[in-house]
Amino acid sequence: MIQKKLRLLSISIIFVMLVGLLNKSTFAAAQQPSLEQLNIKMAKLSSSNKPVDIATLAYIWGFSPVTMLRQFNYVTSPNVPRGAGHGPANTMSLNSCGHTLTNASFTDVVAPNTDTVYCSFQLDLKKEPVVIVVPPVSDRYYTFEFLDAYTNDFAYVGTRATGSDGGTYLLVGPNWQGQVPHGMTKIWSPTNLAWIINRILVKGPSDVTNVNAIQDKIIVKPLSAFQGKPVPPQPTPNSTVKVPIKPLPELIAPTGIKIYDEIGQAMIDNPLNPPDPGLVAKLASIGIGPGRTPSTQANATIKAALQTGITEAQNMINARAANVGNKVNGWQFSITGLYGTDYLFRAAVTQVGLGANIPQEALYPITYVDSQGRPLIGTNNYTIHFNPGQTPPVNAFWSVTMYNNKSFFVNNPINRYSVGKYTEGLKNNTDGSLDIYISTKNPGPAKQSNWLPAPTPSESNTFNLMLRTYLPQPQILNGTWSPPAIQHAKTTG
Repeated sequence: MIQKKLRLLSISIIFVMLVGLLNKSTFAAAQQPSLEQLNIKMAKLSSSNKPVDIATLAYIWGFSPVTMLRQFNYVTSPNVPRGAGHGPANTMSLNSCGHTLTNASFTDVVAPNTDTVYCSFQLDLKKEPVVIVVPPVSDRYYTFEFLDAYTNDFAYVGTRATGSDGGTYLLVGPNWQGQVPHGMTKIWSPTNLAWIINRILVKGPSDVTNVNAIQDKIIVKPLSAFQGKPVPPQPTPNSTVKVPIKPLPELIAPTGIKIYDEIGQAMIDNPLNPPDPGLVAKLASIGIGPGRTPSTQANATIKAALQTGITEAQNMINARAANVGNKVNGWQFSITGLYGTDYLFRAAVTQVGLGANIPQEALYPITYVDSQGRPLIGTNNYTIHFNPGQTPPVNAFWSVTMYNNKSFFVNNPINRYSVGKYTEGLKNNTDGSLDIYISTKNPGPAKQSNWLPAPTPSESNTFNLMLRTYLPQPQILNGTWSPPAIQHAKTTG
């Protein structure tokens, strides 16, 4: 067993998803364009030949592939301090997996969770396929989620998709034409850059070592290495090489017009998914494309359009992130994982929850407001009340996670960041209903088992809640079940 204890790399996250890097404007609906207005604006951008409109469209389209490329460069760089999820591409390394549950000190990426422990593998399939050996997992939920360079989910291995038996899989790039070795199942990637997120359910802190034992049986290797051929040496730290930028959403816009150079870099060896020749032609008309650098090659007029496009596009992404889906009892539901040509929605999901699953795997309703539509704030106490038999209907697990206004965990005296199916000591009421108590102060011994600590106003002026539902049953998917609204509660102990 790998002995070194690492913090969990929660991908987008991881998640999961859809806790945004949003400020108070999230709740100022009058200041944000509606979803209909955003769709009309996107249609106009798509049909326009004005350089500023093309630049705006390019930024929106490129937001996701640039984030994916930055993530690949950052976590595979030998010059970046090693943490969970970091290490060479195409390899199961010492740091590929988190081996402990995360806590409030973790701020590498937004929207972490405490339900699963993660492994993360960055893949470059240009030279050869990669072999993934998945061990049998019969006593808990697990999944391997495969994402392409544009954040689309293109394959799954796990409890839902393939069952508990495990197997040996060959992940191949878009142009690979070789023979699949006997005993392997081929998975085709539409792009050469790919990302695998492995999640394994942890049924409480005492269960972590059982998950570690499963992780130790996972194998990720290039096909040649798996077949016993010589392995090239891994890159070593080099003080003369610049440390890559972190793949955080808030660092995209400050890059300035060089971001369009990165968009062109992200297009290299990664066929558009979905194909969009019209878009490619538009981008090329202002100097954006594979290997091109409009920040240095474009004239002054185009450069001005590029800069204006950044501002316009980021405002649209922020607005879409504030309106990510249908609202039910204050909770926003959104269908993620496959985006087609809805590039604005794809960018918004990348901003607020990189690595989100398809709905059949998981849905992540999120709320920023109480039952009256008012922002959730730490000066108030709240209750989530599930009627008898009305906790989320899932085939795996559910949980409610607390995040501050920067989408990170809230430091608290009992080190609890979520409440859910596997919360130790969780108590139902005598009638079978369930209450979750949300407050900055401990509600007292009788309620502490169901307490979800909130941030104080000095720590975060607002907070938000994510309801994770893994392997949701049809009632969730078709909308016949919905989560209860967040209710104000009387001040308690």
